[in-house]
Amino acid sequence: MGFLRRAIAVSTGLVVFATGLFFVQAPASAVPEPTPDNPNVRFFEGTPHSEHVFEAPPGQAPSSSGEITDVESLLGEGAAATGPNGDIRVRLVTAKLADNTNPVSMSAAEQTVAATSSYWKAMTDNKLSMTVDSKVSGFQSKAKSTDSYSTIMSTITSELKWTASPYTALVIFIPTSTLSGNALGVGYSSGSYSGRVLMPQISNFSNNVMSHEFGHVIGLMHADALQCYSGASDVGVDSTGRFTDSSCYIREYGDTTDLMGAAQYAQPVVSSSFWDYAGLGRGDEIRDVGVATGVKSYTLKPWGGTDAQRAIKFTDPVSKEVYYLELRQPVGYDSYLGDEGRPAGNRGVKIVQRGGATIASSLILMPSTIPFPEQYYAKNHAWQAGSTFTTYTGTQVTINSVSTTSATVTINADPKLKARMRFSAGDFDGDKLADVISREADGSLLLFSGLPGNRLDDPVQIGSGWSIFNAVLGTSDFNGDGFADVLARTSDGALWLYPGNGKGGFLTRSQIGFGWQGFTQLVAAGDFNADGRSDLIAAGADGRLWLYPGNGTGGFLAQTQIGQGWDSFNSLAASGSFGGGAPGLLARAGDGTLFVYPGDGRGGFLPRAAVGTGWNGVGDIVGGRDFTGDKRVDVLTAAAGGGMTLYPGDGIGFADRLAIGTGWNQFRQVWEAGDFDGDAAADILARGTDGALWLYPGNGSGSFVPRVQVGWGWGQFTSVLSAGDFDGDSHPDLVARASDGTLWLYPTDGTGQFLARKQIGTGWQGFEQLLAPGDFTGDGKPDIVAQGSDGVLWVYPGNGSGGFLARKQIGTGWDMFNLVLQAGDFNGDGREDLVGRTGDGGLWLYPGNGAGGFLSRSYLGSGWNMFSSIAALGNGFTGTGDPSVVGVAGDGTLLMYSGTGAGKFMPVALNPR
Repeated sequence: MGFLRRAIAVSTGLVVFATGLFFVQAPASAVPEPTPDNPNVRFFEGTPHSEHVFEAPPGQAPSSSGEITDVESLLGEGAAATGPNGDIRVRLVTAKLADNTNPVSMSAAEQTVAATSSYWKAMTDNKLSMTVDSKVSGFQSKAKSTDSYSTIMSTITSELKWTASPYTALVIFIPTSTLSGNALGVGYSSGSYSGRVLMPQISNFSNNVMSHEFGHVIGLMHADALQCYSGASDVGVDSTGRFTDSSCYIREYGDTTDLMGAAQYAQPVVSSSFWDYAGLGRGDEIRDVGVATGVKSYTLKPWGGTDAQRAIKFTDPVSKEVYYLELRQPVGYDSYLGDEGRPAGNRGVKIVQRGGATIASSLILMPSTIPFPEQYYAKNHAWQAGSTFTTYTGTQVTINSVSTTSATVTINADPKLKARMRFSAGDFDGDKLADVISREADGSLLLFSGLPGNRLDDPVQIGSGWSIFNAVLGTSDFNGDGFADVLARTSDGALWLYPGNGKGGFLTRSQIGFGWQGFTQLVAAGDFNADGRSDLIAAGADGRLWLYPGNGTGGFLAQTQIGQGWDSFNSLAASGSFGGGAPGLLARAGDGTLFVYPGDGRGGFLPRAAVGTGWNGVGDIVGGRDFTGDKRVDVLTAAAGGGMTLYPGDGIGFADRLAIGTGWNQFRQVWEAGDFDGDAAADILARGTDGALWLYPGNGSGSFVPRVQVGWGWGQFTSVLSAGDFDGDSHPDLVARASDGTLWLYPTDGTGQFLARKQIGTGWQGFEQLLAPGDFTGDGKPDIVAQGSDGVLWVYPGNGSGGFLARKQIGTGWDMFNLVLQAGDFNGDGREDLVGRTGDGGLWLYPGNGAGGFLSRSYLGSGWNMFSSIAALGNGFTGTGDPSVVGVAGDGTLLMYSGTGAGKFMPVALNPR
């Protein structure tokens, strides 16, 4: 949530970021409250606070516009970018006003400067101090107590003829109890450790206010707090600089455990983010662990103390935001935290970021960001033992322990620990079908058992607590006991073997390696070197690829390097025999190209081949397994949302068609049945030469559940069609033509059972082909299309209640086709289409225009005369939402083709769930 991404702009010129105001109560309306140029910031009226003005140094000529031109550099680089190193020489003035001549104690004023100097000496390892270089006691000014603080400051500065120079400051006390608007102080700075401070009469706030103002002089802004009505512990921003959670805002001065927050009697230690920004201290107080990786623990010592590396600074690996962790306990200038009555919730681990209202601010991220109910001072700034802070990108900081002398924290910055991982160990449950295992974000382990017909069963949980691993992968049999196993790696590089028990569970685990944290990807490649044992391949961040041969008993033989340059791939998976050759790898490049690297059977690779493009959005790639049961290796993808897609292989690449049945040459006719049985999956009807009518219910993944005979005596018909809901009762119907030309309607009850048939026509014997293309005319009612022997094509619009409207001629020359069939919405334009096959086997798509006619036809391919029967199955058969076509080959094999949904064919894609 860094400021550079939060702010819309940092304006240059006279920027009233923090006019040094400390209010006891709500300021008068005559004194407007300036706010930072940040859309997320809110100021709460009445907060005892400080604001700040960057100004041209008094006594020097301003720019032509009267504005400062280096404010952005002051903020961007930090006024103290190189760290303070010197003594600020203070001209201390106690003044009398024209209408108030009460005295201000010079000795008390000197004590305030001394307290400020002591504070900043402690913060800077004695590199910065403030010394009263000259004094003017009881200076009589023409300014009046009714003047604004800016007028009083300008008047007295002019009267004293004071001019700014590096490491100088003018500090003026006046005898009023507050400044205009009930301010407790006001400060101006012009960089180079130079500034002016106007203070009211000495009070218990004076030490805090003066120290705060000199914090501005050295380049610090305010200690702010994140507040979110949603309670979010952290929040990102959008492209305009506004918080993505609209309930969040920055409360200025909201961190009151920091000197740069709202005014108080104590002088808290400035936060480590300010310390780092301004170059304070010795330089060794903050341990910068860089970009957080893995899971690592650290010890904190009290921030108010003097230990080296007592705070932790880390960078989020995703957002690149910088966070600071510090232990706040009553030590040093934080001793006030131990005072009786002080809230215990302000003692513990404090989490801050550099940048709040400005880049030079800090932002505390409290345990609860719900706006705190207290008027000005929150009671729960710190995180306690057992709590966990989570950045908006998912990095976690767990507070393990907190004591008065130390705290331990664990930073969990391994996003893969919470990532969903899908993989296959082959047949994990012992049913001879390939299974899929998923490690979920909550650490549970789910088993998706393979089912016949390209399906995976509903998941069953087989483990929990797997969130300790950042890599989980399956291997067929790693320890030689005949059962599929799982390997898992922790963030610290420990490799564990979870032996499968052959029944979907595990035997006792054992650690089989350490030091594996340097590998970006691990792949169980099968028997890569052809020695009869399962092997592991590991890719390093340096691009080198290593083979770890399995020893057959759960361990490894000596590793060998088998490649380099593999860091160009963002995903590796086992390929098995996909692509030909011995077991190898699938590799996805940054541009989404998928390559197969077939193994050579000797621990190396054959030449690679590109087998696909556009694979960047598919999620996890699971390869090396036969999910379709055709003894060819397939590729399964699992999207981030959980959906899976199966791409069958044909031995050398992705299959253009898939065999989904045998023995289908026993049928006289095979056609699409829609969702005939009401289970939301597309079905097929087949009519045997003996007149039996069979329903082959689709399983939603390109195959079938067991068939059911739904009729007999259907041999009397010369044509049978699935006409959709032809009679308007919301159930699918069949239309059948008898040899005498009589047309019959067979209504169903929606579950695959027929109701009483009805005659709906006569004289239909003259048509060569009948088909039911659905709503071809665009009136919302199913129609029938008929082709005459003369090649004329007619549409018979359905009337929605089981009859017809007047027919209409829609084409001629259709006798060029030996087969015409309905194609559903094959091109994805929302209209019903037709397909025609010519005698030479060419297949043509005739897109419907939605009004009973056609758009321009397109060629779909050749070789389709190998099929005795063809059926277009619409979008519900494969489960992917794309259309498909099946054909009965001469040998009785039922072959399926997947459509793209845009009028073409593609390699077969299935939804296994």
